[in-house]
Amino acid sequence: MSAGVLCVGTAAADSILEFDVWMQKIDRHSQSVLLALKRQDAASATAEARELERLYGLMERFYEARGEHDDPLLLSWDGRQRAARAASLAERGDFAAAYESALGIARDCRACHDRFKPIRPLG
Repeated sequence: MSAGVLCVGTAAADSILEFDVWMQKIDRHSQSVLLALKRQDAASATAEARELERLYGLMERFYEARGEHDDPLLLSWDGRQRAARAASLAERGDFAAAYESALGIARDCRACHDRFKPIRPLG
């Protein structure tokens, strides 16, 4: 029984560590996609936006697993949708609209980071 409890505690801690890594990657990719869009580099912008979409999907599942179904989950979903939109727009060459979508990700990330970033495991 103790081993099972230890595994659960370790899994929660690992998830928070993974979450922090995802957040750092989201920050880097949100800046990279903006730079690629400014250069009108469709291939790079699309790749960066798709990676943001994937990372926001991970964050969304993280909050779902924690049973949080309010703002953090909604912001994760919204980030994933914005990233998908930015990728689609960049592929079509609509760099201005893609930039606005990606800029929304950067703004939202900063606006909610301190409020929702988990700092301790649940349990």
